[in-house]
Amino acid sequence: MHVQVHYQNLDNSPWSKQFVEDRVSKLNKYLSPSANIHVNLKYENKSYVTSLAIHNFHQDYAFNSHGENLYEALATAIDKAMRSLGEQKKKVKDRIHRKMFSRMKYEQVP
Repeated sequence: MHVQVHYQNLDNSPWSKQFVEDRVSKLNKYLSPSANIHVNLKYENKSYVTSLAIHNFHQDYAFNSHGENLYEALATAIDKAMRSLGEQKKKVKDRIHRKMFSRMKYEQVP
């Protein structure tokens, strides 16, 4: 998984980059190793804005959140991403299981 972090009206510091990478690493179980994640962190109008753009195989996702501090905004965006990617993964697994069990039903020997 490749992570790019962009800052607007914020200073790039080692602790913020480490914090972002730790939070984004929670998405590993939903994404392929070749996935790209772009994180945009902005400070505007006395609030923090976080935008996540995720490119995974042939699927693109975008998540935005606002918060009073950087941690809150990033945590909210990651939670939204985990919910959405988790639902997508569940749909794919259910589709595979239905296909597999429908074949098994017809292949049973009496």
